Amino acid sequence: MMRFIDFLHQQASWSAQYKECVLNAQAVAAVLSELEKSELASVDKKKLHVFCTFTPIQTLMAYFVASHFGLMVAIVSPRGLQKLLDGLEPALLGPMIIPNGHQSPNRFWSGEVLKIDLEISTPCFGNINLNSSTESARFIFCTSGTTGKAKRVIHNEQTLIANAKVVANYLQLERDDHTYCVFPLQFMYGLSSTLCTLWSDSHISYGEFVMPSLVASYVQQHQVTVLPLLGDWSTELKDTWQINQFDSKRLILINASDRLINQQAADLLPWASQFWNNLGQTESAPRLFAVELVARNNLEAMTFKGTIAAGYPVDPAIKCRLKNVENGIGSLWYHTPYAMEGYLQDDGSIIQPSRWINSGDLFYQGSDHLWYWVGRNSHTIKVNGELVPLNSVTNQLLMQKGVSGVGYVTNKKGDLCAFVESQSQCENFRSMLTNMMTETLRGKRSQVRFINKLPRTENGKVDFSLLHLNQTDSVVAQALQTTH
Repeated sequence: MMRFIDFLHQQASWSAQYKECVLNAQAVAAVLSELEKSELASVDKKKLHVFCTFTPIQTLMAYFVASHFGLMVAIVSPRGLQKLLDGLEPALLGPMIIPNGHQSPNRFWSGEVLKIDLEISTPCFGNINLNSSTESARFIFCTSGTTGKAKRVIHNEQTLIANAKVVANYLQLERDDHTYCVFPLQFMYGLSSTLCTLWSDSHISYGEFVMPSLVASYVQQHQVTVLPLLGDWSTELKDTWQINQFDSKRLILINASDRLINQQAADLLPWASQFWNNLGQTESAPRLFAVELVARNNLEAMTFKGTIAAGYPVDPAIKCRLKNVENGIGSLWYHTPYAMEGYLQDDGSIIQPSRWINSGDLFYQGSDHLWYWVGRNSHTIKVNGELVPLNSVTNQLLMQKGVSGVGYVTNKKGDLCAFVESQSQCENFRSMLTNMMTETLRGKRSQVRFINKLPRTENGKVDFSLLHLNQTDSVVAQALQTTH
C-alpha cells in the first residue's frame, strides 16, 4: 500500500498551486531533504505533534513531512486548534510545528514550538535521495463537532490513499485535468480531492471560498475540469454560467455536501460532463457511497424525500446494513477496509472501532439497491409519537429560490424554530415558509426566523452547536409566540 512519500517518484507530474505558490514532487523532495538536517528529525515519535498551517500548500507539505518522518500528526488551521486541544492531556503532545514566518496561536497553545522552513529558495534538478522512515504516518482528524464536542479520528495514511485511488478510478481522472478546490485539506473532501490529483498526476488549484459566483467565474476563466462543490451553491453557479454563456467540453462536478437536493442536481446537471453524488464520513475515509447522475429526467427515480441517492458502496468490500428500521428508514451501520484506527481520547487512550461502525445517520435503501441519506439520528423531532427527520423540512426550504442555508433549534418542549439564510426576508415569504413547515410537521408548533449568515464550520457545514449557543430557548419561545 502507498504512502504520501511514494508520490515523489521521478516520473511524477502532479502539481498543486495556491495563488503564486506552485508545488510539485521535486520541490517537496527538496524541502524534505533539508528537513532531514533539522530538529524535526529527532522529535519524539511517540508524541502527538500538532502541525499548525496557514495556507493549503503548507497543509499539503505537512502531510508529506509526516509521511517522511513517520509521525503521528494533527494538521490544523489556527481556527481548528481549540477544537483539537479541548480536554486533551498536554503530556501527550510534542512541540507544535509551525512554518517559518508565522506566529504560534498563543491563545490556545502554551507549549513548545518548533519552526521549520517549508520554502524553496532555488529550483531543484536531478534525483534527490531521501532517507524516509519505514513507519507510516498516522493522522488525527477532528469531526465537525456541529452537534457536540468534536471527536479525534485516527487514520493511517495507507488506507486514506487506498480509498482515494478508488475515487480517482471511478472519476476516470486524466493527467490533463485541473481540479479547483476551496475545501480545507484538514478535512476529508479537501484531502480526497488532493489525493485524487496525486493519483492521476494532474493539477490542483486551491482557493478560499467567498461566494459561489466567484467559484463559477474561476472555473470558466481557468479551464477547470474537476470541481468539488456544495449543493447549496447550485443557483448561483447556474446563474453565473448562464449569464457568461459558459460551455465546457469536460467538467466533472462532485457533490461534497451531506445531501444533494433534487432541484440542485437538476440545476447543475446541464453543465457537467460527469456529475457524481457521493458520501463518506471522517471515520470511514472520504468515500463510502457514490453514484453518477446521467440524465435530468432520471433524477426523480433516484430521489427519496427530495434527496438524491448517496449511491452504491464504492468498493465490494464495503458492507452496509440498517438497524432499528421504521417505515424503511433505519440507522446505518457499515464495515469498510478503509475505516479509522479509532478515536483518540483526552487521556491518550484509543477506542478502537468494532467491525461494524454506527454511522449516526438515518438511511433508506431503495428497491434498486441505491442508498439514500435521510438525516442525522440526532436531527429528528417527535411528531405524534413518530420520529421525523428534520431533513424532510430543510429540503423543502432549500428548494425555495434565494434560500442558501437552514439551521434549526428546538426548545425544551420540542418546539421547532428554523433559522433561514435567505436573500429575501419579507414577511410574506416568512409566512409561506412557516406554513410549509407546519404542513410537513402535521400541525406541530414551528416558526421561521431569517438570519443574515448561519454559523458554519471550516468545511462549510452549518454549525448547529454554535447556532444553539447563540439562539437560546427564550429566542425560540419568542418566535413561536406568533405561531398560534
